[in-house]
Amino acid sequence: MKGKHLAIQITENSARFVSIKNDLVANDSTIDIHEFDEAKTKQEIETHFVNTSFLSEEFDEISLAWSTKRSTLIPNSIFAESTPTSIFELCYGKHTSGDDIDYNRISELSIVNVFEVPVWIKRFFVIKFPRIVIQHEGTHVLRMIMSQSTFKTKATVVLHKEYFQLTIVKHNNLEFYSYFDCQSHEDVIYYLLFTLQQKELTNENGSIEFALGADANKEMLKDIEKNIQKVKDIEKFEIKLPEDFIPKSQLLCV
Repeated sequence: MKGKHLAIQITENSARFVSIKNDLVANDSTIDIHEFDEAKTKQEIETHFVNTSFLSEEFDEISLAWSTKRSTLIPNSIFAESTPTSIFELCYGKHTSGDDIDYNRISELSIVNVFEVPVWIKRFFVIKFPRIVIQHEGTHVLRMIMSQSTFKTKATVVLHKEYFQLTIVKHNNLEFYSYFDCQSHEDVIYYLLFTLQQKELTNENGSIEFALGADANKEMLKDIEKNIQKVKDIEKFEIKLPEDFIPKSQLLCV
């Protein structure tokens, strides 16, 4: 995409702002969110906008990727016969506010991503940027993956502070999409290997890519890179560490 794009990533622990010009990252800033409270978080973000010069520039497009592990994929046909709230409650139990339930249609896969997002986030950023596109991070990830070659097995891991998202595709089909809690690199490698074994996808010529979420521990990524090469069942997989994977995936959603 030509022009200037502001890609915003929001989690319960951090907010990241990435300025992209002609597909290249021009500026990048991150703040830690110490307490995910509406008033305090809005104030922290407002202060960051005031103190960060590149955020006062004019942008051609602005997008926001919201990350939460409470996300589920539903075929279009099933979604059409239900409601986002009922689908979410079926997966995660009774929800306190239907206003926090949202969804993204992913036409490339004929599915819908149903998820929760605090309604104040949408209100806050829409008031600030009326043309902003707000979607779930998993939606961005899926669109980025499907825009590339997906004939061979490809596993994509997006790391976060206390969990990670795992997506697996093969033969241009989505094979797996889910979230796992993790506290160490051993957890990530274990659940990745377990899932590939369950799907009978080990010992194949494919790729595994690891991307950083806005609140990810970079040291964990280093530990994964160091130790995953020792796992015999996936030694044929090419390990990739794409930079700025989430912000660049947001370019496909505007």
